[in-house]
Amino acid sequence: MDQNGHIIVNSMHRYLPRIHLVRHTEAHDDEGDRYEEDRITVSFEETTFIAVTAYQNHRVMSLLSQITSLKIESNPFAKGFRECELDDPRFLPFLLPFYNLALPFRNT
Repeated sequence: MDQNGHIIVNSMHRYLPRIHLVRHTEAHDDEGDRYEEDRITVSFEETTFIAVTAYQNHRVMSLLSQITSLKIESNPFAKGFRECELDDPRFLPFLLPFYNLALPFRNT
């Protein structure tokens, strides 16, 4: 949990939420005040989930798409999600095979 109370999860990890119930009882006797705790932890298999990043949902809604685009542009580790410019010379060796496939066949 971070300083704002948000639970931090890792993408593509499976999680099973748990509920911790703690009952505090207070007792007064000759020896002074005593505090006792009873604890139980429960979980439900139906609540299991796999965390995913917002980058995988970039086509769901236009607002989410705009937010996702901003996150991708701002995140230096999201290079794989950025769209490349087709006229960028660095990508030419990778794109040439696709251009050759797109050309119509000629009968010579």
